[in-house]
Amino acid sequence: MINIAQIKGKEFLEVQKLAGKIDGIVQHPQHIYKIMADHFGDTFFIARDESECDKILGFLLGFISRKIKGQLFIWQIGVSEAAQGKGIGSKLLEHTIDYGKKAMDCNAIMATVETTNKPSQHLFENFNFEIASSVFLDSYQTLIDADGKEAVENYYNSGTDQIFYHLELE
Repeated sequence: MINIAQIKGKEFLEVQKLAGKIDGIVQHPQHIYKIMADHFGDTFFIARDESECDKILGFLLGFISRKIKGQLFIWQIGVSEAAQGKGIGSKLLEHTIDYGKKAMDCNAIMATVETTNKPSQHLFENFNFEIASSVFLDSYQTLIDADGKEAVENYYNSGTDQIFYHLELE
């Protein structure tokens, strides 16, 4: 049975190791995950499998923006290679949406997804997130077409193009 819960204790160490094993996920230093757990732990969720000694199979790391009021920003979502295709990403996202609907300071969820990351695009689109790249475009940035989807060219100045996904919460 898969359980989704807020991160606690030293679980940030497991998440950091897991991030390094997932293709397409940037593995940040341990202290970044510690800071996120300590300061944004209410929106940092992990998926555990009770039948596998509570092994962490996936995580979703987000925070409620102080700059863009009412927005819960999903920074990273990852599922272990062995657990991909089993609905864990969907369970993490569904849990986050439910959390956002109950949070007093949240009325929408936003995420950026690399144009090459088709599984994440599919995940957000399955949950009716809208593409809103033009809404979050800064004046010095350029919109591009990525397989029929509006994206921001080199948004993070990291060489990757990003699609902005946005979901208004009811």
